[in-house]
Parts: sequence; structure tokens; C-alpha cells
Amino acid sequence: MTGYRNIQKSGIVIILCFVLVLAAIAQDATFTASVDRNKIGMGEQFEITFMLSGSGGGSNFRPPAFNEFLTLSGPNQSTNMQFINGATSMSVSYTYILQPRAEGKFVIAPAFITHNNKQLQTQPVTIEVTKGAPPQKQQSKQSQQDADIGKQIGENLFLKVVVDKARVYQGEQITATYKIFTRVNVVNYNLTKMPSITGFWSEDLEIPKQIQLSNEVVNGKQYRVGILKKAALFPQRSGTLTLDPMEVECAVQVQSRRRSNDVFDQFFNDPFFGNVTNVNHKVRSQPVNITVLPLPSTDIPIAFNGAVGKYSMEVWLDKKETKTNEPVTLKVKISGRGNLKLLEAPPVSVSPDIEKYDPKISDNVTKENDRISGSRTFEYLLIPRHPGEQKIPSFQFSYFDVEKKNYVSLNSQEFTVTVAKGSETSQTYATGISKEDVKLLGEDIRFIKSGNVSYNRRGEAFAGSVIFFILSVSPVIAFFGFIFYARRREKFMGNLMLVRNRTARKVARKRLSDAKKFLDTKKKEDFYTEISRALWGYIGDKLGIPPADLSIDLIRNSLESKKLSVGMIAKLVSTIESCEYARFAPTSDSVTMDSVYRETVELISAIEEELR
Repeated sequence: MTGYRNIQKSGIVIILCFVLVLAAIAQDATFTASVDRNKIGMGEQFEITFMLSGSGGGSNFRPPAFNEFLTLSGPNQSTNMQFINGATSMSVSYTYILQPRAEGKFVIAPAFITHNNKQLQTQPVTIEVTKGAPPQKQQSKQSQQDADIGKQIGENLFLKVVVDKARVYQGEQITATYKIFTRVNVVNYNLTKMPSITGFWSEDLEIPKQIQLSNEVVNGKQYRVGILKKAALFPQRSGTLTLDPMEVECAVQVQSRRRSNDVFDQFFNDPFFGNVTNVNHKVRSQPVNITVLPLPSTDIPIAFNGAVGKYSMEVWLDKKETKTNEPVTLKVKISGRGNLKLLEAPPVSVSPDIEKYDPKISDNVTKENDRISGSRTFEYLLIPRHPGEQKIPSFQFSYFDVEKKNYVSLNSQEFTVTVAKGSETSQTYATGISKEDVKLLGEDIRFIKSGNVSYNRRGEAFAGSVIFFILSVSPVIAFFGFIFYARRREKFMGNLMLVRNRTARKVARKRLSDAKKFLDTKKKEDFYTEISRALWGYIGDKLGIPPADLSIDLIRNSLESKKLSVGMIAKLVSTIESCEYARFAPTSDSVTMDSVYRETVELISAIEEELR
């Protein structure tokens, strides 16, 4: 029995040792070299990647000498993480883009790296260089590749104008919404051409400053949709009017070469962990035709002045008893839906004994639920010149009702003003609009002095004094100073890179302010998107890199050339990658979001200090 137990213990020990050996083997790192192709032509490029796989990272990476090749880019370092059965493994790759200097067969020597105090090396790689294709053929191939990318983007990115009505009456409101539909990753966009709206009166409607994306299905495909512009349009003539196209240039993130087969990279769309580049792609909406019907030509009221919509009218006097030469205010308020800013004043007529001034106009316009509504008020200043009972006859306001499809007339009541005898002095009023604006001028001429006036010189003459010379020279100095300031400002504004550099922190602070709002409302995806935009935008503006050319590798190389500390660069890259990871993580942690926000603010401030 004892022997059996000893044998059992020995078996357990052997099994444990075997498991430990397998674990040790599983944790052994591998360092390999691979190329995208082993046979290339002169003038062509190829990619070589040195990858360290296993737990932990490496240090002291030493690439081989590429004597027979021209190094176009590299080393471009990227990190890949995998989660398998609860265990985490990581791989680090160093990628170079090379171009051969001559024809023949060449051997690329091993690369070296230190892992867990052990030096690893790759196997040699053989490259065969043949006579390249003619330049025209290469250019044709590149053009074909660009065309293929453009076609692929074009099938998944478009701009569309959506109108709520395509057939309206002249003067009736149309709501036009400009939407962008995308199934690709758009990192930035720029409105290059605003739509021309000839024949319409336009009023912009409010939309969120931050584009809110929603999902829509078009032809069986699901798109993410954002609203770029929304406007209320009022056609000013009948016939067929056209909404001209809008053009938008988008920076689209695409995979520059081969797609990673790693599931982790595919899940994250490979934006930071794989090889991606930004491509400028211009999208253009299709023109939209609007059929505008003329207003009925029969039964047109005499008071009709082109108002279209749905309105009501209120009329009142501020007082019904006054004295001669004292003002009275008549107010006419027209409320409803339609183009209120084009409403004309109703034709108010008064007796010859009342002096009437042009009305003062005030608007209270709202844009709720994509409709223009509110009120327009006309204030008439009336001044009775003779005593007695003065009549203000009823007047009419007419409009075309788009719902009833006919003309509607609104009538005011008749007013009677009792005028008592006032001052005998004829008084003149300025053409102010309301009684508060009226100023008594009194007499036509007011003398500075009257009676016997004597003129004597008092003190020293002004001409020839010190103040006289100072005031004489000041305009000349101010003129040249203005020219100097204007030229300096013109030179500064002409240097776009300098402007972007100096405003980088200000723009980043604005985006961080938006991110703080998303943080407070626990909108995780919007928060991390805004943080990412703040970092990308700040670094791009600070380094003068166009948005379409931004990439992790380019930023790393540029910051290294600016002598930014290695730790600061690593922290920047880590923060960007963390934001992208967190956008798609299944859970969120507000504490982590607070930490990311705080670290981003500190990071931008620290980079600003080092790059100053």
C-alpha cells in the first residue's frame, strides 16, 4: 500500500513537472522576420517586419544593415495584445519599407533583440530583385490601386439632401436636411462648397455642434448617419427650382497594405494596432428639384402683399385720450408660421388731422421643430394736430393659407381717439418710432448766444503750441503704425502652419471642454471620441501635419525630431490607444474616464511646455 502511494506521488510530481515545462515552453518568446514578398522589381517597394511574440516585451532592438536597399520608412513600431483563456500575450513588431538599389539576389542579415536577459535573433531573409516594370506601367498600377480605393470608399460614403416637401406653393416653407451616410471610419471632414440656393430665401435651423450619429438602412445596408446642415427655404418664384449640391472633403481611414488576420485587430478595425492611412475623399450630394406652384390668380385681396403661411393679428392703442401735438402709439402684432421676416406693414390709413410716421419693426422669431414661427410687431407713431374725436379706420392684413389653399383676410377694429386742445406752440417731433423715442425740438433755430456779444482772445494762441504739433504729427504716426500692424498680421495669417501652431492649445481646450460635458453625462463613446480628437488635433496643429497624413508612426518620428522625451511620447501613444480601446469595450468605468480626462489635460500641458 505504501509503495502504491509512493508511485502515486511520483506520478503527480511527474505530471506537475510536465505541466510546468509546457508552460515554460508556451511562454518562450519567438523573434521572426517576414516580408510581404520575396521577389520584387527595380523601383518597387516591399515591407519587412521583425516580430517578437510571447509574454513580456523586448529591449535593445538592433536591425540589420540594409546596405543594398534604400530605407523609405521605419522602424514603425506597433504592439498587439491577445486574450486567450484568460491569459494575456503580447507581440511587438518593427516594420520597414525598403526599395532595392540594384538587381540581384540579396540576403538580409538577422535582427537582434533582448528578451528576459536573453538575446534572440531572426533568421536571414532572401530577396530577389528583377528588372522592374516600365514607369508608365507602375504608375498605371498605382492609379488602378487608387481608383479601387476610391471606388470602395464611394460605395460606403455618400452625401444626400433630404427635403420634407418636393411640391410647394410660392412662399411656403421647405425644410432641407444635408446628411452624410458612412460605413467607413471618417476621422475628419471639411465643407468645401456650400450649396447654392438661387430662388429661395434661406434661414439656417439649429443643429448640435457635435454631430450626433444615428443608424439608417439604405438599400439593405446599415449606415451611420450625421446631419451637417439644416435650413428652412422659402421659394420666391414659381416653376422648377434646384437645390445645388454640397461638397464635403472627408479624411477616411483605410488599411494601407495587407489586412491583419488577427481577430483582435479586426475587432478594433485595425486603426492603431495595424497598418492604416488616411485618404482624402470628396463626396458631393445630388441636386434636388423642387416644384413651386404659383399662388392662385383669382380672388386676390387688395391688402395681399405676398404673405404665405398661417397667421393671426392683434391691434391696440397705448391710449385713447390725448392732447394736440402729443403722440399716440398704434401697435399691430402678426403671429403665426411662415417667413415672418418678409412680412410687410399693413396699410394703416388715418385722417389728414393726424400725422403718421413710418413704423418701427420688432421680431420675435423661433425655430422649433424645424419650423419658422413667432411674431412681427409694427409700431406706428401718430400725432394728432387738431382737437376733437379722431378716427383710425379699420384696416386689413391678407395672406395665403397653405392648408386651406386660399386667401384669408384679417380685419382690425376701428379706433377713436379723443384729442383735447394742447399747447398753442407748434411743436416738431423727430421721426422716432415709439413715444419713448420722440424728442421735442421746440424751435427751428436755437442760437448759441443772443444779445450784445463781444469776442476777446483768452490766453495763448493754439496754433504753434506743443499740443498743436503733437496733434499734427499723431495722425501720421498712427497711419504708419497701422500699416506695420496690418502687414505683420497679414504675414502671420498667411502662415497657416504658424496659425495652427499658436492656436493648437486653444482648440484642444475647447474639445476637452466638450469631452467634460460627455464625462458628466456618462456618454462613454462620445467622451473617448472627443478626447481622441483633442489629442490628434492638438498634435497635428502643433506639428503642422495635415489631418489626412496623421498616423502614430509619423507623430512619433516628428516628436522625436523635436527632442520630446521618450516617456512623454510613449504616454501620448498609450493614451490614444487607450481611448480607441475604451470606445469599443463592453463595460465602462467612470473612474477610468475621470482618470483619462485628467491625464489628457496634464499631458497636453506637459507637451506644450516641452515644445515651447
